[in-house]
Amino acid sequence: MIQRKQSLYLIVAQVVQMLFATGDYFTYTISDSLYTVTGSGTFNSAGEKTGGDMKTLLLGLGISFLALVSIFVYKNRKQQMKLCRIGALLTLAEIVFIVISYVNTKEIAQSEPNFGYVIFILPISTLCFLLAAKAIKKDEDLVKSVDRIR
Repeated sequence: MIQRKQSLYLIVAQVVQMLFATGDYFTYTISDSLYTVTGSGTFNSAGEKTGGDMKTLLLGLGISFLALVSIFVYKNRKQQMKLCRIGALLTLAEIVFIVISYVNTKEIAQSEPNFGYVIFILPISTLCFLLAAKAIKKDEDLVKSVDRIR
């Protein structure tokens, strides 16, 4: 049901996760060569992969799929709330992976890394998952209160 608030929150979380999975995280330089860190790994200025793995890309796409699935399980609010909480936790795991990657590259980089826009929109995804869980809880409480009146 798209008209519910939590569905809109989950759509925003899904779009943000797709942007995060496909965007550039940060760039840094080593001996006049520019390196870009993305979800697929680290690439030099010629576009050749120099290292890294795809865990953040796969995690981002997985969380995006989780948000999409949780929209369509609207008939089971408890399961939907559980999926939203799992999505929020996995988004926090993404943040941890990015921080670890940043710390590792900061040690070898000759200049301060420049962050891409996707780093700044990632907390929006966590917030949307939490707001969706709160809205689902509100719906669940409303249904329980109506059942008590009968």
